[in-house]
Amino acid sequence: MDTEGLAALSMRRLGSVLSVDPMAIYYHLPNKAALYDAIVEAVMAEMSVPEGGARGNSKSPGELLRQMALSYRDALLAHPNALPVVAARPVRTPASLRPIERMLDVIARQGFTPQDAMAIVDVCGHYIMGWAQTYAAHLHGAELHEHDPLRLEDLSEAEFPNLRRVLETTPLDNPFAVEFDLGIDVLMEGLLSRKR
Repeated sequence: MDTEGLAALSMRRLGSVLSVDPMAIYYHLPNKAALYDAIVEAVMAEMSVPEGGARGNSKSPGELLRQMALSYRDALLAHPNALPVVAARPVRTPASLRPIERMLDVIARQGFTPQDAMAIVDVCGHYIMGWAQTYAAHLHGAELHEHDPLRLEDLSEAEFPNLRRVLETTPLDNPFAVEFDLGIDVLMEGLLSRKR
């Protein structure tokens, strides 16, 4: 996946890379769905999750969740070709469920119901996945992103007063990491304050 992408992934190609008969792979992975689950597991396993979740940890719940969010982002960006698989496949294996269990532990200890805790995990996961897909496309689709900068003189003052005010003080090229930090902080703060 990392070197050749999803389109090149097949049991035959995998067997060739591993120098084994493709049929031998079926001994370990019964079908392509199991192969996809293994890819999700490999990406999720790269997340750095604080041991014990909220127990015995000096960080606030927001800090713990933010640390896990950043780790998930980094794991996704380390494998941009796997993003479509991770986005589409349900998390099913014990190794890929462990980070979710730790996040649920941190959130549940704040008094959220199991359903609300799971919703918070899902909302954060969707935000991170969407951001990672956008950023990966920006990094790897350089030709698509080549453009002239938006210029103040191209915008009518009557039609675009707000954009003009932004451009007068700030170029519209915020680093993706700055936008991610703002988004995850606002998201965490908002979600954790919704306790009923």
